[in-house]
Amino acid sequence: MYDVIIKNGRLIDGTGSPGYHADVAVQDKKIVRIHRGLSSKAHTVIDAEGLTVTPGFIDSHSHGDLVLENQTHCRHKLEQGITTEIAGMCGFSAAPLSEEHLEEGYKAITNLMPHGASRDLHYLDRFSGYIERIKNLSLGPNMAFYVGHNTIRMAVMGYDDRQPTKEEMKKMKDYLKDAMQAGAIGLSMGLFYAPGAYSKKEELIELSHVAASYGGSLSLHIRNEGEQLIQSVEEVLDIVRATGIKAVISHHKVSGKPDKCWGLPKQTLAMIDAVSEEGYDVFMDQYPYTASSTVLNIYLPKSVHALGFAEIIKRLADEKERNKLREMTLGRENPEEFFWGIMISSSTRHPQLNGKMLLDAAEEMKTTPDELFFDLLLADELSTGSISWRMSEDDVQLIMQHKRTMIGSDGLMYPGCTNCHPRAFGSFPRVLGRYVRELKVLSLEEAVRKMTGMPSMLYELSGKGLLRVGMDADITIFNADTIIDRADFNDPFVRCEGLSYVLLGGEVVVKNAEHNGKQNGSVIQIS
Repeated sequence: MYDVIIKNGRLIDGTGSPGYHADVAVQDKKIVRIHRGLSSKAHTVIDAEGLTVTPGFIDSHSHGDLVLENQTHCRHKLEQGITTEIAGMCGFSAAPLSEEHLEEGYKAITNLMPHGASRDLHYLDRFSGYIERIKNLSLGPNMAFYVGHNTIRMAVMGYDDRQPTKEEMKKMKDYLKDAMQAGAIGLSMGLFYAPGAYSKKEELIELSHVAASYGGSLSLHIRNEGEQLIQSVEEVLDIVRATGIKAVISHHKVSGKPDKCWGLPKQTLAMIDAVSEEGYDVFMDQYPYTASSTVLNIYLPKSVHALGFAEIIKRLADEKERNKLREMTLGRENPEEFFWGIMISSSTRHPQLNGKMLLDAAEEMKTTPDELFFDLLLADELSTGSISWRMSEDDVQLIMQHKRTMIGSDGLMYPGCTNCHPRAFGSFPRVLGRYVRELKVLSLEEAVRKMTGMPSMLYELSGKGLLRVGMDADITIFNADTIIDRADFNDPFVRCEGLSYVLLGGEVVVKNAEHNGKQNGSVIQIS
């Protein structure tokens, strides 16, 4: 007798091959047989007539490690069909945090979600200690981790805007080696954020050599996703050519003024194709929205971030110093143009502004956009969240169609969160509903490959990503005719429709898009 039989479903196996009808038998957490018309008995029988059966989705871009200890269930991921998360992105990981720069490191993490990060600092000085601690938790989805370059650099140098000494570089390498030996996927970089933004290409190449020597990959939030997009992608390709490392460009997009930025991905995709023809491996991940999300303080110049959080807050509170910051931030640009397309997504001290465009909120409060910007940063101690409406739908579709693009949520929802980008709840159903069924940007088979087989291959996730005998029984079942996201920017916490079942480790953990409380996930360590 089998543990589970899934009968009468249309199977899409994660390779991109056409779907076919068959039954799936599960025993001891593994897929043990795939055959049409299985007559054997099982403890649980799922009738998938009219439904699509796929491998469990893999979220190729996640920040779940930053909140994992306070939110082990990650239900918002399970409830969109995700069974495995790749975390530690954009240069920030939950470890290591050094004693010397503990407050700076902790503030950098909590800056992304003010109520969500764990303050328990036991063992965080080493990434290996963090992994051992997480392995003792009951997790919702499976978790695999990058270690963050920004986090490592901060542990060694704080927010210093300079190049590392030989001794500091050795310390960074030691932190990275510890992480790789503990099973990290590789090194993630956040060159858009301080202190990663202060790094020169030579530093990045030297560290990439270390990650590559362990078979690791590189994930990069590039320096600029606007007018300097071409140069920023070229930097990635230079690192890849110098080291041979596999690379993933995070949430590839262009965000900026239409006349100066939109359309640039035509060039970056051609650059990626060219380097692939040379024999190197460069991929991308993407979330399916025309709005991005980060913290509002990123609109301060990188040189200001080098002052440190406490000093920035101190200067924001002083009128004379604030005016200096204003000049450094805006230069000669008109405030209305500078803050065009920016929405206030989460302010702890001014929640009544959540969901409002910054320009509209400033007019409503009878102040200027730049003054409101500084007021919010001061009140929220630099942790105000923002959403940027500066992307083109044509660019989103073009990038999505590329053969080397995977799907990632980049979503972050944390305890106490009052608002967030709907990608945290809706990314995967949105691809299947809007971009596959409605707009026909992708075939269903290709979309599933981008969610399963491709990331499993790239990240070397043994047992994941394919419907095959011997693979782990992490399985997502949905109605391809009805699945759709329902989370939006007014209410980002709404569950999707059309998701029938999610199995993790051979057990049902989600039914009708609702998590049943079972936490069968585990830590994936890459050897």
